Amino acid sequence: MKGIIIAGGLGTRLRPLTYQRPKPLTPVANRAFLEYQVALLRTHGITDIVFATNYMADKIEDHFGDGSAFGVSMQYALEDTPLGTGGAIRNASEYFPGESVAVFNGDVLTDFDLGAILAFHKEREAIATITLSEVPSPHPFGVILLDGEGRVREWREPSEESKKSLASDPELMPGGKDLINAGLYLLEPQFLSAIPHGIPRSVERDIFPRLIAEGAPIYGISPGGFWMDVGRAEQLIVATQAILSGQIKASTPGQAVGPGTTIAPSTWINGLTSIGRNCRIGGGSRLENCIIMDNVVIGEHVRLLNVIVDEGARIQDEVLIEGRGATVPVVAAGSTLSKGTRLIG
Repeated sequence: MKGIIIAGGLGTRLRPLTYQRPKPLTPVANRAFLEYQVALLRTHGITDIVFATNYMADKIEDHFGDGSAFGVSMQYALEDTPLGTGGAIRNASEYFPGESVAVFNGDVLTDFDLGAILAFHKEREAIATITLSEVPSPHPFGVILLDGEGRVREWREPSEESKKSLASDPELMPGGKDLINAGLYLLEPQFLSAIPHGIPRSVERDIFPRLIAEGAPIYGISPGGFWMDVGRAEQLIVATQAILSGQIKASTPGQAVGPGTTIAPSTWINGLTSIGRNCRIGGGSRLENCIIMDNVVIGEHVRLLNVIVDEGARIQDEVLIEGRGATVPVVAAGSTLSKGTRLIG
């Protein structure tokens, strides 16, 4: 089986972090987000991988190269114009004619057991298997309805307007549980050939619903384990904490503090904070549940709680920034916060 990772999105929900990097290269515990997906595929014997890229594709290729440094063989399927998830999968699958593929959405962090999913897929003789995760309802994800054998009977995909509304309203109370599309598919050549080549298509809205309605053998499995969509700043902090705490059984380790960083002895930093390379943090400061990226300078007696500080930022003495709930302040790359600045979300 071969691997495809869809990595062409603009990452608008993560701005300003994605103004200078593609979302898949956003650091999570000092590793580019995509490195965790590549490591998971490699762990399960999938070492031939294609990235479906568009936005800042050159930076993704610069980072991974031919894949040898990551124990895989890497190729790149560049989209001149965005093709949607379906079009991107079909475009990338041209590198593997006649092969079965495992497809990752580029914003999914998981430790799913791919071996168990593949065994289920083969046992059912499926042309497509969709991995599922159980989440509280309501939510902004597509809902999958199964029969007793795990065959998909219905795919209910919300509109983009519904997704935005649900994602932005933390006051909505859960009203039950749903099985949702977890963004990892096993696909056979028969499925891939049903996607038009070179034409924008959504695999969620166009391809899966049509084939399900036609009675194609499409199955779903909820394998358990850690899963989350990482598309917003608060989710990036949760993902970092999951790696650092060991909540997710990552196939490659994260790193709490990057090389070349100096931290004053009188500074307090909790174990769920990641700090990048070549940073300097002054005395008497306190950092809790934060992401500090490379080349950041933090002064003395600074207090940061639930904050992301992008590359090269400067935070002068006695700054206080606190993020609360779903509000995560992001200090943009290269910016400076003056002495005594106060920001409480």
